[in-house]
Amino acid sequence: MIDLREILLPNIPDDNEKREISEITESLISGIRQILARDGINATPVLVGSTAKHTNLKNADIDIFIVFDRKFSERQMESIGIRIGHEVLPDGIERYAEHPYVSGYIRGRKIDLVPCFRIESNTRIISSVDRTPLHTEYVLTHLDEKRRNDVLALKLFMKSIGVYGSEIRVQGFSGYVCELLVICLGSFQKVLERFASQKGRLVIPETTPLAAKYRSPVVIEDPTDSSRNAAAAISLENLSIMKIESRLYLHSPSKSFFTKPQQEKPLPYKDRGTCIRIVTLPKPDLVDDVIYSQAQRARKILVEHIVDTGFHYMDSELYVGNEIEIMIETESATLPGVTRHVGPPVDTPNSMAFIMKWKDGKSVRGPYVIDDRICIDAPSVARDIETAIFSAFSGANIGKNLDPVKGKARIIDPSGSDTAYMVLGKFYSRKIHL
Repeated sequence: MIDLREILLPNIPDDNEKREISEITESLISGIRQILARDGINATPVLVGSTAKHTNLKNADIDIFIVFDRKFSERQMESIGIRIGHEVLPDGIERYAEHPYVSGYIRGRKIDLVPCFRIESNTRIISSVDRTPLHTEYVLTHLDEKRRNDVLALKLFMKSIGVYGSEIRVQGFSGYVCELLVICLGSFQKVLERFASQKGRLVIPETTPLAAKYRSPVVIEDPTDSSRNAAAAISLENLSIMKIESRLYLHSPSKSFFTKPQQEKPLPYKDRGTCIRIVTLPKPDLVDDVIYSQAQRARKILVEHIVDTGFHYMDSELYVGNEIEIMIETESATLPGVTRHVGPPVDTPNSMAFIMKWKDGKSVRGPYVIDDRICIDAPSVARDIETAIFSAFSGANIGKNLDPVKGKARIIDPSGSDTAYMVLGKFYSRKIHL
């Protein structure tokens, strides 16, 4: 039997860290209150997030929201919030998610100062962050110390298996979703039992009308906003990983399920008897969620084009660091001079449209019939993988911020080099606990 308290102890803040968090928080909130009083602004600083709910693991960020009265316009809320943020965090930098906020560091700890509007439960929001103070209030009133420990164990478990975090880079379970899972299901053990036995998508509560409204892999009704799916960020892949890892843990409980995941590290090429290419792009200086979503779009466009060109696609991987790295794996690096296109069955109405499209010498051979399908042999659009990759981006919009730099894309064949690449490290190290 695993002693969760023993596992948690080295991973949660000790008394010194708790004291430091408290000192930093009190200093920031006091400074913001003084500015608000000085300038006659109807707003309130509020500590939110895991440090406010006492569900934070070690080295957690401190999130303070400046909650404005609804009489302010959105532009006023943003500009005043940013001005106050810079005043209390002089070295902070302006970031932009749904709207701007100020981010910086105090004593090596990351601080986010975010303006938002004051709202009540199940009322209209202006931006999604408006709900965050309500999330904090809800969790504080629904978790006792024992269940907070269950949340911490769940976070640690999810971090270890790589599914923790709602940012686009991860597409996993947010801290708030972890808290809701424990509140709704009762304990860390019961959460894992639910995932281990779950067939298909997960819906909580099972009677929520959101199940019909959304087709997301996980649907969890937000108790502070019954129209919102709190789990919308979670991908099908991460739900599947959570299911299988829960089964593995319940079958053979081990401390290894709570260890820190290995840091992503660069690895050199390993010959798999396939064709691997790495496409690199310069990374614009924007927040990760903005760049990562566009990098994902670029990866999707590249993969679809490779398939359409006739290459036998096997896998791909994406890494965003100092630059963007997209890895593509195909069965081979070249194609024959012709590619067979298998058309519709002869019994279907669109078989005639397929024949008309390829008549008059547009194909190398055909149209002809194999079994019940109309087929043609067409000249290969690209004979080599490099040509196919370059042509993928030429006429495509890969994102507002990446489109201007797509001309600087480089294609790297790692097979003849000892250079280590982060995207290869991420690709080769993908595995579940065994």
